[in-house]
Amino acid sequence: MRGFAGATFKQHRCVLRQVEPEGVGWVVPQHSSPIWMMQRSDGRHRSKLLRVGSRNIIVPTVTTNDAQDSDADDDRVVTVQLSQAKGAQQAFLRKLQDALGEDASLGSLTSGPGEDVFVIPGTAEALLRRKLQLPDDDALEALLRSYGALTVNALHAQALFALMYRGAVVLPGGPVGATKITKIQAPAKSALQGAAAVSLPKDFRGPYDWNLGPRGANVVEAWQMFAAHPSHSAQLPWKDVRVAHIDTGYTEHAALGWDGGASMTVDVGRGSEHWPQKDEDPRDEWLPGFPGHGTRISAAIAGFLPQAPGSPFYGVAPGVQIVPYRVTDSVIVDHVQSAIADAILEAVADDCHIVNVSLGALRGDRRVAEALDTAYEHGLIVCCAAGQVWPRVIYPGRFNRCMTMGGVGPDFKPWASGATGRHVDLCGPADAIRRVKAEKRTPGDAAQAIYPKPEGDGTSYATATCSGVAALWLAWHQVDALRERYANSGRWQIPAVFKALARASSTPGKWPAGSNSYGSGVINAAALLMLELPDDGVAVKAAAADAGFDPND
Repeated sequence: MRGFAGATFKQHRCVLRQVEPEGVGWVVPQHSSPIWMMQRSDGRHRSKLLRVGSRNIIVPTVTTNDAQDSDADDDRVVTVQLSQAKGAQQAFLRKLQDALGEDASLGSLTSGPGEDVFVIPGTAEALLRRKLQLPDDDALEALLRSYGALTVNALHAQALFALMYRGAVVLPGGPVGATKITKIQAPAKSALQGAAAVSLPKDFRGPYDWNLGPRGANVVEAWQMFAAHPSHSAQLPWKDVRVAHIDTGYTEHAALGWDGGASMTVDVGRGSEHWPQKDEDPRDEWLPGFPGHGTRISAAIAGFLPQAPGSPFYGVAPGVQIVPYRVTDSVIVDHVQSAIADAILEAVADDCHIVNVSLGALRGDRRVAEALDTAYEHGLIVCCAAGQVWPRVIYPGRFNRCMTMGGVGPDFKPWASGATGRHVDLCGPADAIRRVKAEKRTPGDAAQAIYPKPEGDGTSYATATCSGVAALWLAWHQVDALRERYANSGRWQIPAVFKALARASSTPGKWPAGSNSYGSGVINAAALLMLELPDDGVAVKAAAADAGFDPND
């Protein structure tokens, strides 16, 4: 199979076996391939050089203490080049969806390192091999070619991630990860002028997006529980809950309460920028990478636009306070982990209650682990993404003491692009997600558009769901009451109890019984609120974040 496992793959990853002293320059081989990789060792460390055209990019080496993932450094992802015709691309996706059938959800494909090149997610690849009993790489290549692939190739996983977080590949439709094989329509403009004050849960009118209903995280029923409860029905119950959102920063959108340069939902004054320099204003600078990601995920947590075109738009906890901490311009964050650690610690100092990290790194970082320990001890619930495309769970989601979210599509089918494994705690909606359209505008001019089709995907959205559900849970039991209840044995019991109850109340997913790849099930907001709290001293404290996988966490 020359185009997949043989010669072309070797062009992508050329191994230089000689040992060189540290600091000596790279011996660069001559290749006609525009993308290739080589590695070297100084006897103590390994490093890699990725060549993209005329650009050289140093790729961070994966480090892990997890024996189960000792081969993570050798992973690769399969890419396919398709016809430029959109109809042919959609036909390929439909055939792939048909092959996955009821076993997985896959609403779109992520673009890869080249024009009309797309990535076959690792989880989807493994499912195809198992379900269709493909004996080898040749059989997989033949299958993908029969679906319409012009070429089938393999790219080192670290090379793909390096391209993404360095912004080295920008396709006509946007940066890597933004172009989807879907029928794109122009965003519809809302007739709403300015932001609407968030109403009470009893006034949240449908129709509701699937991810909020019984086919998803069962959030609507939770809202109805608040509306029916005398203690919670008179005001927005979660209005004082603060979600630290560590991401690309904020842009102004009416769904997040922005009107006339001020927001009822986004607490800019409490937030800050940690990258590329320290600054008081965490506004998204709209740099190459994933501009607007922070706004899209914030809206999935806290959005409220009842007059959105088609149907109302809601986040999981409409109007909950979002505290933005800008740490990156990309969702791949190996290069900014110190900024993430600083932001987590600042969220603790700012008395936030929840931390949302819809970001991922290939390697663990000691400072981030220590920040997670600090947040845990102070009682913050930290929600992290499991990741996608690459089949292994990413950091900080691989650490203990956080909620690591995998992905499902409608009706609890596992999302075929999501990372899986024992580090996943729960799953949440991650495919076919309706989302706001973030735009680069001048301050004071808030965007109002909602994408007309539910084409968003990613465990970023599952993580946002978890953060929103955590806000509902904290509001249901009241933050001050929880802190008092668990004062004697320590506030760490708040995130520990939340995780234990969320897992115990989850909805079974449509995956094989006994599988440990998707966590305990799909997060269920209403079922979670129905469970009684354990007494102080009952919860079991998780091992330190970087102590190695803790099965009891």
